[in-house]
Amino acid sequence: MSKQNESNIKKSYKGMAMEGFIARWYAKNTKSNIDQYKDFAKKVAENVTEGSDILEVAPGPGYLSIELMKMGNYHVTGLDISKTFVEIASKNAKEEGIKVNFIEGDASNMPFDNKTFDFIVCTAAFKNFTKPIMAINEMYRVLKPNGKALIIDLRRDASKDAINDNIKDMDMNWINSLFTKLTFRTFLLRNAYTISEIKNLVSKTNFQEYKIPNNPMEFELWLEK
Repeated sequence: MSKQNESNIKKSYKGMAMEGFIARWYAKNTKSNIDQYKDFAKKVAENVTEGSDILEVAPGPGYLSIELMKMGNYHVTGLDISKTFVEIASKNAKEEGIKVNFIEGDASNMPFDNKTFDFIVCTAAFKNFTKPIMAINEMYRVLKPNGKALIIDLRRDASKDAINDNIKDMDMNWINSLFTKLTFRTFLLRNAYTISEIKNLVSKTNFQEYKIPNNPMEFELWLEK
């Protein structure tokens, strides 16, 4: 990857780069929340058929993609801006005996042909995209006709109790729990969107069909091409 391309990728992500120690810390602590990844994977599996081509945008350690592959015979690709996450996810998949193609790339400039995927999923990362409209339009471009995309992320108006309950479910030690709470309050909520802001973003994209079920902690944005 050229230095110019590397610079462009870094500008597409808010906050600190999820590389090295930070990425490994995140991977270690979110693994305890594997039930949530299984729930997300189930949402995807319920909307695809055997042999479907599925893209996970910003898979991080790859837990969702790995759980999804355990549920059916799919062709799964993971696209992440972090080189460290691609390495971690690839290692995790290999250790599980699961085949997922994790590659490094930018959500707002995906290295895929038009109409490649049947389904796209992105969880806990959309709030950090500096080019959210471009990212959604890229999802539209690489989706096949009638394909669907699911974006799940934190709501900026999530209550303190909802956040604390979510962190409690992660079953972390008190130090990591405290650090995670501080991260939510100082970084994650600041970058997150309200439902009305999400609707406004979608209105500026190529998608015409969408729905957002109500959820107090996070939003689920379902898009259909």
